[in-house]
Amino acid sequence: MGARLDQHYLVDSAARDAIAAAADIAPTDRVLEIGPGRGILTKALLPAAAVVAVELDDLLAAQIATALSNPPNLRVVNADFLRFDLGSLGPGPWKVAANLPYAVATPILQRILAWPEWTVAVLMFQKEVADRIAAPPGGADYGLLTLSVAIHATAEFVVELSPESFRPRPRVASAAVRLTRRPQPLVPPEEQKQFFRVARAAFSQRRKMALGVLAKSLGLERERVAEAFSAEGIAPAARAETISLEGWRGLARRLAP
Repeated sequence: MGARLDQHYLVDSAARDAIAAAADIAPTDRVLEIGPGRGILTKALLPAAAVVAVELDDLLAAQIATALSNPPNLRVVNADFLRFDLGSLGPGPWKVAANLPYAVATPILQRILAWPEWTVAVLMFQKEVADRIAAPPGGADYGLLTLSVAIHATAEFVVELSPESFRPRPRVASAAVRLTRRPQPLVPPEEQKQFFRVARAAFSQRRKMALGVLAKSLGLERERVAEAFSAEGIAPAARAETISLEGWRGLARRLAP
């Protein structure tokens, strides 16, 4: 199961402790761990709080509690997190910690972002994905994933890990990112469909000037798009990766059908 999902089990205790510390767990907190695997991170979380661990692998799910001496504050759920009923956890606040399988890391991230009951999430990704999550405007890493995270949370790096920190060793570096959920999303839910409609169109041809791409992709007159750029203070020659989240929100509003 681990190989199928590209799961690499954390064996670096220093990295584990950094992740647990970044979650800043208090005795009254409840922690959701996704993919506990062999329980190295679970063991660091348990002294501080109650933990619900969602594990897809049947064998690992059956073994983890016993391996950790059956602590009373651990509940193990044998389930696919992408199908797991988050409502069954009850109301928040929840903190989230996970060493995510590379193959499903982004879908898991998007599910967490859409869940309103969490406050802090410390998640391990392939480093190139972590770079995209935390990227500032202006570089090649900045894109739709950056925007989808930034709408809901702030992001900061916790620790970067080499392949030697895992078994089996991956072929790439990894990095843990701390996400802190915003009290309210920067783009209201009712505006997000239009926001991503506009941003997705521009990022589909990110090497070209966004103004021309948007006019063609959205079927709009170039003059109307140019007026929207001017009103938002965005240069006519700007490419998608140089436009801030606030800029995209303004463009989405001005270019709405």
